[in-house]
Amino acid sequence: MNKKLAAGFLIVVFMGLIPVSCVEQCNGPCGCNPVFEAEDFSITTFSVETLFRADRNFAFDPNRYYFHQTLYKAFWVSGLKPVSEIKTQEKGSFFMNTAYACSPPESFSIETLRTIRIINKKNLVVNENETLQEGDVINEKFVLTQNFQQEYNLTDFINNRHRFLKNERLYLKFISPPSENIELIFDLEIELDNGVVYRFDNEKMRVNGG
Repeated sequence: MNKKLAAGFLIVVFMGLIPVSCVEQCNGPCGCNPVFEAEDFSITTFSVETLFRADRNFAFDPNRYYFHQTLYKAFWVSGLKPVSEIKTQEKGSFFMNTAYACSPPESFSIETLRTIRIINKKNLVVNENETLQEGDVINEKFVLTQNFQQEYNLTDFINNRHRFLKNERLYLKFISPPSENIELIFDLEIELDNGVVYRFDNEKMRVNGG
């Protein structure tokens, strides 16, 4: 009889009807799930590239002129220094705190975006209503998107004090339709709240007109 009882007990344990290991070992804030630490980072470098996005994407050709609604100047954090931090528990509901502690947290820059400046490098007639002068800051001629769906004017985006996600790309799009093919040449400056400015000189975007 004792052998039969022991065999029956082992069967229900293996079936998971009696969670012996979880009751005895998984008594942390996440139960049997792991607890994660946030690994934020400090920015050391940015990178930029020109790309286009369409229904069918092909390799970008720098000698070709593209429709302005499909052409983007992308920039992202390409160099970083990890900063190990254990985030203090924030006030809120028990569910939110548990979910935050037990889910892998996002990795953000410790710096925030202070400003973006797009500085035009040559006089350029865009269309009959718009002319760009050399040296002008032409931020209002661009919008910014994170996902190609929602777009922001640069002032609104900057005012949100953006912290950069690891592997996040941001995309600038020229919004003025030209009357003929034009080549934009501009300097792109990205300034962080620590006063460091990352500058990319003579960036180009070729936009077709008509």
